[in-house]
Amino acid sequence: MPTITKARDLLAAGEELSDPNALRRVVDIPSDLDAFEDPKARQAVERFIAWAEAQGANESYIAQHRRAWWSVGLKEPAPILSTYMARRAPAFVRNLCGARHINIAHGIYPRQEMSETTLDALASWLRTNVITEDGRTYAGGLTKFEPKELERVLVPGLEMLEA
Repeated sequence: MPTITKARDLLAAGEELSDPNALRRVVDIPSDLDAFEDPKARQAVERFIAWAEAQGANESYIAQHRRAWWSVGLKEPAPILSTYMARRAPAFVRNLCGARHINIAHGIYPRQEMSETTLDALASWLRTNVITEDGRTYAGGLTKFEPKELERVLVPGLEMLEA
């Protein structure tokens, strides 16, 4: 799956991520291989896992600390993606191509249904109103936005965003 694997992916995208071709692909296989009901699909996955093990994919620190090393556990695509650590305010990018993300970015999943226009307006508002002082700043000026910091950002109501 096309996946955001570096903050640079979001920074380079600008306001919208619409082309997944520049992104790395992440293979995310379910931890329970019994999820593959088709025997041919299961065999293909088992061959891939054996090949990846022969390449040393199961020997990384992260892989060794997963229940099943091949299962990344990617979430559904977030409509808005955000960087969270830099010497600047976060980038807020509309995810128009349905890219997934790993833990180098935050996914913003609105709790209520929003139109594409409203999501665009929300991302635009976040880009212009979230400042470095809203995050947690460490020595040397590195600012980090944990999920709790982003949850505390007050955003306008839907009626204002839709106007």
